[in-house]
Amino acid sequence: MLNRVADLLEIRGENFFKIRAYREAVRQLDNLTTEVEELIHDGRLKDIPGIGEAIEKKIVEYVTTGQLEFLTRLEAEVPPALLELTRVPGLGPRTAKDIYDALGILSLDDLEQAAQTHRLLEVRGIKAKTEENILKGIAMLKRTEGSIYFPEAWILADSLLATLRSQAGVVRAEIAGSVRRASETIGDLDLLVASDDPDAMCREFARLPQVSEVIGQGGTKTSVRVRSGMQVDLRAVKPDSFGAAWQYFTGSQAHNVQLRGRALQMGKLKINEYGVFKEDGTRIAGETEESVYAAVGCAWIPPELREGWGEIELAARGPLPALVQDQDLRGDLHTHSNWSDGRNEIAVMARAAAERGYRYIALTDHTQSLTIAQGLTPERFRARAVEIAAVNAQPGMARVLSGAEVDILPDGSLDLPDDCLASLDVVVASVHTALDQPKDVITQRVLRALRSPHVDVLAHPTSRRLDRRGETRVDVEAVIAEAVKTGTALEINSSPFRLDLNDSWARKAREAGALLAIDNDAHYPAEYDYVRYGGAIGRRAGLTPDRVLNTRDADGVLAHCREKAAKGVANLR
Repeated sequence: MLNRVADLLEIRGENFFKIRAYREAVRQLDNLTTEVEELIHDGRLKDIPGIGEAIEKKIVEYVTTGQLEFLTRLEAEVPPALLELTRVPGLGPRTAKDIYDALGILSLDDLEQAAQTHRLLEVRGIKAKTEENILKGIAMLKRTEGSIYFPEAWILADSLLATLRSQAGVVRAEIAGSVRRASETIGDLDLLVASDDPDAMCREFARLPQVSEVIGQGGTKTSVRVRSGMQVDLRAVKPDSFGAAWQYFTGSQAHNVQLRGRALQMGKLKINEYGVFKEDGTRIAGETEESVYAAVGCAWIPPELREGWGEIELAARGPLPALVQDQDLRGDLHTHSNWSDGRNEIAVMARAAAERGYRYIALTDHTQSLTIAQGLTPERFRARAVEIAAVNAQPGMARVLSGAEVDILPDGSLDLPDDCLASLDVVVASVHTALDQPKDVITQRVLRALRSPHVDVLAHPTSRRLDRRGETRVDVEAVIAEAVKTGTALEINSSPFRLDLNDSWARKAREAGALLAIDNDAHYPAEYDYVRYGGAIGRRAGLTPDRVLNTRDADGVLAHCREKAAKGVANLR
């Protein structure tokens, strides 16, 4: 809601400081570890920095009523369709307004046509490169039309499950469907409830405060639309069928078809959402998922693997290898502090990491050429080392390893001299600029960086930003092959704005024998919690803990980095 208000104010050309106040309120709320409703109830909302009296009143009004009169007035003054244009990654509200003022464009189709025919060049400030990026953004938007990325669906599910679990008569409530499998994009959200009165539970679900529209209701299924516009389907079953229903409604379709085929071959068993049945109707399993799989001679299969990729055949041979779990990660190899573009001091980041169970963090502030992120010079890295030493001497902190997120410059050289890189514990390398280089150029650029004895991790390897741009043209398979050769870890960046590597590339990296790292790219404490997304990608990729660098303790990581450096230096001779 606050972002929408800020967008509309920007379109109207309102005062910069007013717009910034709303953006800052969004940042502050994003950093909360307490529910907004709880803060309102306790009268503590006004204590949050950046939440003044006017914005506090608007938040309270919106949370308690589901509406905001101020937003309604703004929407009446600005063509609603104009906000559609701002859905294009990289197209901000002011540019959208400029396009509307100059060309009268209010639809994505008209915007695309104007870009294809170069009419956008008539708009003040738009050049050929901007036009090309708008076309790329439209293509990216079309690929995900009608769907959202799984982290957003998980956040919605968390809210709905918290409400459902507080309802009388609910024995258990869980996520199902593609959200539980952590598929990259989600069309709708599936939830499952165990209750002694499934019909009543479905009726109650339709009355939840998050619901804006009831799409369909009947028996043990209710479909609704929530405020964000997403469809949510609830299934309710008796507790003794919960395992069968959870397996059935988690899917995928290919997985379920293969499982039913195996059940038929094993004595004409039938599997549905109520259980596993013999030909004569005798029910032999259903209360737990484990019992369903055991009935057809299989070990339990993690939901992230249920895609019909051969997982049933593997489970028929015995228990599957234990996939990496969030708690297996002993440290985070990609974090930032206020020395560059992070929000907090090193001590705050180290203490927050320890509170979440991390034993260590690599502090990888940006390097000098990335001026927009206050990148550090070699001199500032040396000054930062003094603060790191002081933090490491304090109790209650995760150990801080001195690191850098060094920019890979357009020619493939690194943004710090070798002596500075050699003085660091962990070096993460990444591409932030010249993202539109041709495939062979950007690929050679990244490969050159991987061959450096100092580079330990390649961060967000495809450089995608889900809110702004797609992948670069880099040859990821060539990058994977070079990472295997050099021992460089490839990052799964857990940020919901990146999810990079995605599950497909991470799986190919595992199959090729590459080492991976599951990092948060945390710029403030709350972003450590992104690990749930990166961990899910790792499990979809079939990663076991031994294939992830930061499941090792700090000394194990440092030993790997020293060994890689020595090998790299020897190869250069």
